[in-house]
Amino acid sequence: MALYEYKCADCDERFDLMRSMGASDEPAECPECGSVESRRLISSFTSITPGASALSTNPMMDARMASGGGGGGCCGGACGCG
Repeated sequence: MALYEYKCADCDERFDLMRSMGASDEPAECPECGSVESRRLISSFTSITPGASALSTNPMMDARMASGGGGGGCCGGACGCG
């Protein structure tokens, strides 16, 4: 099952439906007006992953990296060597 976003051609309402991939292009009934004249939209999403690009925008990641990874193990400050 996947979450798909649709836009009604009659009333311009945007809505989401959880459907199987095989049913993604089947007519979807608009919850606002009941029309089945809708089109599936291309949805975008955001992902944050640890890495060089995340350091400048993620204060929590900056703090972890500054403390040696923040894992609490050796050289993370927990053993007194760091």
